[in-house]
Amino acid sequence: MAAAQSPGRGLRRFDEHAAKATKLVEEFRGLDTGIAPSNALAALKRAAPYMGVPSRVVSVIDLLFAWTKPQDWQGGQIPVVWPSNDLLAQKLGVTVRQVQKLLNQAQAFGLISFRDSPNGHRGGRRGVEGFITWGYGIVLAPIGTRIQEFVARAAKGAAEDAALTVLRKRLAASRRNIRALAQTAFDAGLHNLKADDDLALALMATDQMRGVRDTGLLTACVEQIEERARRLAEAVAAEIIDPTGSLHKDNSSCWDASEDIDSTTTKHLQSANADTRSGLAKKSSGNEGALPSQPQTAVEDDLEKHGVDPGFIISIAPELCSGLFYRDGSWGEVVATAERLAGQSGISSHAFKEACRIMGQRGAAASVIATIQKYRRGEVQRPGAYLRGMSSKAGKGELNLGRTLHGLKDTSHAVAMRGMSDGTDATPIGSLMSRLVNRGVGLR
Repeated sequence: MAAAQSPGRGLRRFDEHAAKATKLVEEFRGLDTGIAPSNALAALKRAAPYMGVPSRVVSVIDLLFAWTKPQDWQGGQIPVVWPSNDLLAQKLGVTVRQVQKLLNQAQAFGLISFRDSPNGHRGGRRGVEGFITWGYGIVLAPIGTRIQEFVARAAKGAAEDAALTVLRKRLAASRRNIRALAQTAFDAGLHNLKADDDLALALMATDQMRGVRDTGLLTACVEQIEERARRLAEAVAAEIIDPTGSLHKDNSSCWDASEDIDSTTTKHLQSANADTRSGLAKKSSGNEGALPSQPQTAVEDDLEKHGVDPGFIISIAPELCSGLFYRDGSWGEVVATAERLAGQSGISSHAFKEACRIMGQRGAAASVIATIQKYRRGEVQRPGAYLRGMSSKAGKGELNLGRTLHGLKDTSHAVAMRGMSDGTDATPIGSLMSRLVNRGVGLR
């Protein structure tokens, strides 16, 4: 009764995959003239990634080809190989059970078929000229039958790869463009443009399209993000540039407005005591980074009291002071860096010189770097006006710059730790991106 209920127990199952493979073997008429077995194998390897054939299955097929000979692929012949599963497992470095699964997968993909002997064992024999006189085992004929299919699929896949590469580059370029525009809007306080929404959409689109191979879907996504970038660029340009082509200067701007000059503590300004070049100490040939000798101010005394030296300044704002990593790290280099950063951040030369006069060059440099660092975090809207406020406090003896710098160092450490924990950058735009992704901001 048990035999009647399970007549095929222990034998190879004949299913739809086996039927398809058998049909491919029957259709095999030999390889065309000029095509070697290695050409058929190469065609399969090129097409496999686009057909979803696992690399381990391809490795099995590659190994099986080692037992074939060119005459096996001629018309009227059937390429059969008969290595045991034990031998295949040894050469592949896997178990026999894994070999069985890989061979079944290869049959399911229509790459091999099986020819079983009456006793179920594999074996064969070749004649004097090398032709197979009889053989039972694994039949590779389906690969020869499908060689043109493999060639066509590989060519189509390569064309798809090229098109997808172009689309992904366009998407990356649009994402970078939107990120730069969002930074501009963030710096200028143009919150009404909702650039963060466009940035969130670009980031999510890039993430969602990473593994997509549908050119139609990817094209639609790229065109949408490019349109978002174009509209955002137009909106930002309209806000920061007037019809004459000059920059707008409103209350949200970070540039030091001319009316800020009225906030000085005296009408009779004095230049810094040091020999200056655009407000900075001139470098001597003997000691390139040294500052000229001048009386130490109360602010500079406060810096010494709190242990603030060039290394401390660099630790507070490593991105701003990146150029100092390859220099001598003297106060002269810090002051030169501060003057350059002041000009780039819209702090007027007059405001910087006034800070040097009241706080000394070291105090002014530390104040400028602290001001710009706070501006980058969004804590300061107008760096020039903020620096003048610090100069005013210093003139009254109310500026505690050392404590301010230590507070900035503690804040920088906290931001860096948060960035390490959630994978975000410790920059304003990095913090903005982190908040957008984490809260799932609603898109427009």
